[in-house]
Amino acid sequence: MNQKKTDAKPNPLEEKILALESELELAQNQANEAKASSLRALADLENYRRRLSGEQTKWSDQAVTQFLRKALPSFLELSLGASHSSDETMQQVVEKFFETMRAQGLNHITPKAGEVINPDFHEVLMVEEGTAGTVVHCLEIGWEYNGQVIQPAKVSGAQS
Repeated sequence: MNQKKTDAKPNPLEEKILALESELELAQNQANEAKASSLRALADLENYRRRLSGEQTKWSDQAVTQFLRKALPSFLELSLGASHSSDETMQQVVEKFFETMRAQGLNHITPKAGEVINPDFHEVLMVEEGTAGTVVHCLEIGWEYNGQVIQPAKVSGAQS
């Protein structure tokens, strides 16, 4: 009467293996989710840093632009005074100051006669005869900082 049992109980060792495999799969899923979450957090942090850096540059440029708008009239008066002075030292100081500002991104806008008038860079104060829509002559130079116009050049424009 060697009869096989059809209702045999599962081997306790096999049960333990199945339970451990189930736990391992669950732990691997949790680890994968944690890794994905960490990678998303790192990407978010990098995006935040990049955005903050861009905003800081923008704020800095805005602060410099505001300063230049206020300081340029005084600088122009100083420059005009130095140009009418026989004191070479004063002229050298003004030139050195301008070189320093140019190195920081400040440039002058000096339109030439015949140049097409661009309202972003030129402010027409007088109208004269000539080729319509062009500069006749520059009355006062303009200024730009890192490509942003601080003060447009004042020009006389031509009208046909």
